Amino acid sequence: MVRSNRIRSTYQRRILDWLADGGGTVTEVSSALGLRVPHASAALKKLRESGDVARDDHNLRGSRYRLSSQGLSRLEGDGLARLSELVRWPPPPGAAGIVLAREGSMLLLGYASMPAGPLLGLPDRPMNDESGVLENSSGNEGASISWQWAVQREEGPVWWDLESMRRAVAPTDASPMTLTAWMERPKVMGVVRAKLLQDSKPWPLGVGSWFTSLPSGHWPELPNVLRDGDAAIGRAGNSGPQVKPRGGVHARLGRRTERSLIVRNTPSQSLKIVDGDLLSQPATPLPREILRYWLKLIHPRLGQKPVDQKYYRLLEDIQNSASNALTRKVLNDFPGRLWTDGFDNLIDTRSISNRAAESIVNYALEATNLPIVLDWRWPANPNLLGRFASDSKCRMIICEIPDIGLPFVLTSQEGQGKFDLEMPGRLHLPISVDSDISVPNGWTPPSTPSELIRGNSSVAKNSDNQIEAMWQACKLANGDEEWADRHENSFPLASWIATPIAGQAARWRRIGKYLNPVWATLASLDEFDTTTLADLALVDRDALVILMERIRNNPLSIISLDTNHPAIATVILLSSEWVEEDMDLIESWLSNPLEVSEVLRKNWNKPGIDRLVVACPHHSKLLNKDNFEREDVWGIMEDVHFSLWEKHSTSWLLMCLSSTLGRSALSLLDLPWAAILFKQDLKAEDLVLVHHMPEGIGTDSLDDVVEALNAAEEGRPPVSGKSHPLAGWLFQKQMPEPPLTTDFNQEIHLALHRRFQQ
Repeated sequence: MVRSNRIRSTYQRRILDWLADGGGTVTEVSSALGLRVPHASAALKKLRESGDVARDDHNLRGSRYRLSSQGLSRLEGDGLARLSELVRWPPPPGAAGIVLAREGSMLLLGYASMPAGPLLGLPDRPMNDESGVLENSSGNEGASISWQWAVQREEGPVWWDLESMRRAVAPTDASPMTLTAWMERPKVMGVVRAKLLQDSKPWPLGVGSWFTSLPSGHWPELPNVLRDGDAAIGRAGNSGPQVKPRGGVHARLGRRTERSLIVRNTPSQSLKIVDGDLLSQPATPLPREILRYWLKLIHPRLGQKPVDQKYYRLLEDIQNSASNALTRKVLNDFPGRLWTDGFDNLIDTRSISNRAAESIVNYALEATNLPIVLDWRWPANPNLLGRFASDSKCRMIICEIPDIGLPFVLTSQEGQGKFDLEMPGRLHLPISVDSDISVPNGWTPPSTPSELIRGNSSVAKNSDNQIEAMWQACKLANGDEEWADRHENSFPLASWIATPIAGQAARWRRIGKYLNPVWATLASLDEFDTTTLADLALVDRDALVILMERIRNNPLSIISLDTNHPAIATVILLSSEWVEEDMDLIESWLSNPLEVSEVLRKNWNKPGIDRLVVACPHHSKLLNKDNFEREDVWGIMEDVHFSLWEKHSTSWLLMCLSSTLGRSALSLLDLPWAAILFKQDLKAEDLVLVHHMPEGIGTDSLDDVVEALNAAEEGRPPVSGKSHPLAGWLFQKQMPEPPLTTDFNQEIHLALHRRFQQ
């Protein structure tokens, strides 16, 4: 069950929403959302402290932040809260959805019935909440409404039961055709994060507006640039109109399966310069004329006539199987290839060298008027690829080079045959390409769950080998219990991947011992037994959280658990308030220490901490040293909670302020200095060097302290703080009652409440 709490802080909601599409650095967050770097950094710090985001490394500079499972739950809770606030059941008859939130082109939509797919048709007029009626089958009503496209930013709606506030399944009847059926439908709605396809085109619907569904068979027009090209590359969304980009496409694809799928679906009226294996075709002869362009690369200073003479002599030597320096170079650059006078619509580039590939491209640009699709898998060649990209015959370049200047970029998405077409800086569009093919040549099965890309198939064929079994399992969108049963003994991993959610717990009990524990992340961990959860907790934090909840809800269960297990030891060390039994768990925990910072903080003043701290060098130094070097101080301030080093805070702060390097380090450390220093005997003049610190999140926090000390010494109220509006009141003799909640620093907020209650 997700708590339906609305996110009040606009900054935090925007950042969580942005991170839901992928990770990023502070600078990237600041640039994408138009925030100042210190504000973005401060908001990310608060979100990291609350557990809503995680940082992928421990370096302050360049760290990448990503949404945690808790952050995802908080974002979902925000959507659920908005549903509760805005939806009055039942929806207007015939309503498809409601606008829950929007910022520019970014939308949060609530759907009363299943939307058609990743491409959403949205009307330019809201419904009348009271007089809305079901549209008749002719679709005449509302025909004058204009429509535009929005794109889902995730796989599909998250459905909620509005009475129980729990997740639900999608309504089975997508469009009840009577008013009674509509009124009596289950109180279930789905939340969708979306983006307007044309953000330059206004969409007048505001928050709280209900809208109708796209009439059957009606498709809003795509932007001209997506429908005026001469060849379709796929369908918009799942079953939308054909997408025909006007201009070349850079297919930034690496997997052979993706490259094969795209090449197979390129128009037959184009010239394909690709590895023939992608089309499952045997090697074909190459046009002899390619050798003329190859000779120009070998002898760039020769004129046309000497090149022609060498070309005809080389053809004669090849025909006579003569061995000389030039024919040996041909064999090296075009190993095992035969030669012909002409070509069809394919130039097979398998096994050839970089130089040979360059000669083929040079040849093709002059020898044909057909559109060209080029699969470039050699090192970057900016001059050649730039010339090819600027040629009117260029339809597609398939390569992983970051940027070659084409107007469209095609990248893969989750799901076989699913791609994203981007016009950089302007639009994103989901593309579906037919993927009903056998195992592609060179396809590599996923080695971890993160590599798994599920298809959209509902059936799978029986398999005779491991590769085929994995391919069939990965193609399934929601699994196939019977197929998984048949292949369980022969191909356990494929069987596990193909298992639907309802059967995962039982199948893991049978075959989990044969699989790497990391594969359990495909399942709903709540259904697993405690022993299995403990094993999985070693590699999955979600499993550890569930294990902790179970033990705290039933502390007596530890009697039957294996306390030598490091995950069990971790949970008990973090749960002293729930577990009264006194037991030595240190060696068990140290065998595989989990949640190091929290375990050490929780047990800092307890017997055995001298043994526990060996798990972290900075905690160990804090416990065992009396004199600290500057580097020790920085490491402790960064990795150890301030409550453990608060007694050193004044001396350490003054030491850091005394040097340029120290002031720079302090500016980067996001610490609640007001909560740390308000009990210390400090004067404003002691911190005069704060004014020489560079701009940063740490500088803002210390500025609050300096202002608070000045206000206390001058006998006036403090000004509003940067880290917390009431931070300065911690240094006053009397203070106002703080609010119960805040979007600002939680440590300072907690200190304010404790101070107020004294």
